[in-house]
Amino acid sequence: MEPSLFISCTLALSAFTFSFAGFGFGLVAVPLLSLVLPVKEAVAIQLPFSVLLVVVNSCRYGRLVQWRELKPLFVGSAAALPAGVYALHLLPDTMMKSTLALFVVVVVLFDRTRRGQAKLGQFAQTGPGGVILGMISGWFTGAYTTGGPPVVIYATARFPEPRKAKGAMGLYFMATGVLIVVLFIQAGLLTEDLFLRSLRFTPAVLLGFLCGARIFKNITRETYLIGVHLLLLIAAVMLCVN
Repeated sequence: MEPSLFISCTLALSAFTFSFAGFGFGLVAVPLLSLVLPVKEAVAIQLPFSVLLVVVNSCRYGRLVQWRELKPLFVGSAAALPAGVYALHLLPDTMMKSTLALFVVVVVLFDRTRRGQAKLGQFAQTGPGGVILGMISGWFTGAYTTGGPPVVIYATARFPEPRKAKGAMGLYFMATGVLIVVLFIQAGLLTEDLFLRSLRFTPAVLLGFLCGARIFKNITRETYLIGVHLLLLIAAVMLCVN
């Protein structure tokens, strides 16, 4: 397969995944793109689409969520993010990633039980619960920019309705995504040339996004959760192998 065709298919699949679940664009795109591109280039090419789709989700579903409902998450994340950056220089990389992977697996398995869903929902509804999950997200965002899974866990537990859960994820990831783009530009990782190259794949991303949106329109909460949990388990595996 030609590299350009492979990149188009990868970005279409990533957009489909994101449109369905509300997260996972980079989770799918980066490992696959890294098969034909240097890792830094793979991250940079998918980044504009990743952030753009987050903004789209925020506009579509963010109005269903009030900012005060996400305040505990943002407070916890902001408090722990500097600690995550500091921990990057102190704790072994493998241990940190394995810890997050284990946390994700345990929570997903717990959430697959009826009692677990109820307990996790009650926990996320509380202020301290949101702060704790926000701190976990902030810690790993600061250390490895892998703070997404705790936010997904919070959103799906806090908001039973899938559209509202996607709105919560969209608002949170939009705030962090803009910051990441600025940092990438300042570091010279996202150049004008790479940005223009990524624009060539816009039709593929649009096609994937529209297909995912069409399927999401008719799914039940249970089907949505199954898809989210599968993606979280994939994320846990990726944390262990990278």
